[in-house]
Amino acid sequence: MRRIFHIRHDERWIALIAFFVIGFFQYLIISKFFCLFANYSEANWTIFINNFHMSGYDPITYSVVTDWNIGYNILRHPLLPYMMLPFYLLNQLLWWITGANCVQLIVGSILFFCSFYSFIFLYRILHNIIGSKHVDSIILTLLFFGFGHVLVAIIVPDHFCLSLFLILLTVYLSGEKVKEQQTFTNKEIIILFTVTAGITLSNGVITGLAVLWVNGKQVFNKRLITSIVLMSVIMISSALIVNTFAESPSDQQVNNWIDTTMPREETLIENFFGESIQLHRKHVLGDVLTRRPVFVRYSWTSQYAIEALIVLLMVIGIYVGRRREVLQIACACFVYAFLLHIVLGFAINEVYIMSTHWIFIFPIAIAALHSAAGHKTRMLLRIITASLVVYLWLYHGVLLYNYLTWPLRLH
Repeated sequence: MRRIFHIRHDERWIALIAFFVIGFFQYLIISKFFCLFANYSEANWTIFINNFHMSGYDPITYSVVTDWNIGYNILRHPLLPYMMLPFYLLNQLLWWITGANCVQLIVGSILFFCSFYSFIFLYRILHNIIGSKHVDSIILTLLFFGFGHVLVAIIVPDHFCLSLFLILLTVYLSGEKVKEQQTFTNKEIIILFTVTAGITLSNGVITGLAVLWVNGKQVFNKRLITSIVLMSVIMISSALIVNTFAESPSDQQVNNWIDTTMPREETLIENFFGESIQLHRKHVLGDVLTRRPVFVRYSWTSQYAIEALIVLLMVIGIYVGRRREVLQIACACFVYAFLLHIVLGFAINEVYIMSTHWIFIFPIAIAALHSAAGHKTRMLLRIITASLVVYLWLYHGVLLYNYLTWPLRLH
């Protein structure tokens, strides 16, 4: 644990950048709604809900930490409510001491920790495992966090930032194991699977893919399989029991999660790759369950060219680095997400909010391209990726700043 979370000498720059960037956007979202939560009431919660429209992300964590309840869809997030229980108790203590509901500060601290170490883990994957140069690794890490639905996911009070942290931790640990020619122990696998699947069941599949890539046939031993099956049965059974007696807010929503009729080509261009990378200016951060159309067109034709460029760099990087195990693990996560969302159609109407589960394929693949390129080609790639970083951060920074500083509607 100490080795994983210790900030090394060469990581200080990226850590400093992450600290200020995350802190700035956390400040914006906390300050926007702080007056409503500090003096908490049902009326203030109603005002908050009327003003919180962040692309379909749910602010359930605020509700759970303020007034503990199952909250989340327990069938999809079997352990997440219980993981929030200690933070609810902490909030109750602070509320008693200060007289103010400190939920935003507590949840903001959780998101800050997870997003900060997501920065660090991605940098390590790119620099220590892929072998990308120090400056290129920083640029590609910033590129990743400049993506629209990465930047949004790390500030909204939903579970996606936690998932991003755990998935990148899993990929990083997997890369370290391969590099050092080691395998996961049964204890490590059980802990990783329980935590990742406990937050979101689909994350357990990603953990399984990573472990399978690292351990190979050793995964198929009776003791480990029995432990995983037993843990899965316990989680799902407890979720079913709780779901029987307690309807969560997400269960009350009528939402068709599987859709086979949605046009796939348009989904890939505008949402799966498009909105995930670049937010659309029209209906910015709108929710498809209220007023946002499923498909929104970009205001500038050049934005389609930027999307195509980033996807092209990813495809070339996958081909060039196809023999690298950590890139193969990232590709497995991407293929799983593609099959789940595009082929099967799970949550396809708002597929971009699931992007934290797979979009790290871009910086990892491009890093493989950087590390394999000659000096002149690497310099050209560095200029291209640095230009993309400047554009994405300016574009999303302005959009988010304007959105998060817009006055609250009180009616």
